[in-house]
Amino acid sequence: MTVLNLYPFYEKLLREKKKSVSIRLGDQRSKYHVGEEVDLTAGWNLDGNGSFIDRVVITNVDFKRIREIVKSDIEGESPDCSNKKQIPYVLSAIYRKVVSEQDYVTIIRWKYLERANDEL
Repeated sequence: MTVLNLYPFYEKLLREKKKSVSIRLGDQRSKYHVGEEVDLTAGWNLDGNGSFIDRVVITNVDFKRIREIVKSDIEGESPDCSNKKQIPYVLSAIYRKVVSEQDYVTIIRWKYLERANDEL
């Protein structure tokens, strides 16, 4: 089962379903596929021990340089990535390396799955 894990400081946005995009450094196209249902989690580690948030379906996976990102690519992102100029700084902090507008990223967009009341 594929897990889409985000850092805990995004947990509130995820639980409120206000975040529906994640920008990942490098090429992640082989890991995430359009139409795939994945567990959305929030945690510090990538070992699958994050807090379960929801089940989501991947609706788009795009690969491009940061400099090529357009406004529609970041609609649904968190406030810290609300414009293209912020993205290298945020990714530098997350990945602990210098990131520039020349770097390639994967933009993963998802939709929260609707659940019946008895599943809540």
